[in-house]
Amino acid sequence: MAHRHHHRPEGPCHFSLMSLAAGRRLLLVAVPLAGLWLAVSWAVGWWS
Repeated sequence: MAHRHHHRPEGPCHFSLMSLAAGRRLLLVAVPLAGLWLAVSWAVGWWS
């Protein structure tokens, strides 16, 4: 009897997709925050 390999949802493929989604979500949060921080630091005059 041949044993077929099935991908389980908790396998590495699913994990990489989840981590990719988490990284994208983190990026979507981090980019506006970084832009806001840059705008505030420029307005305060840290760069001059």
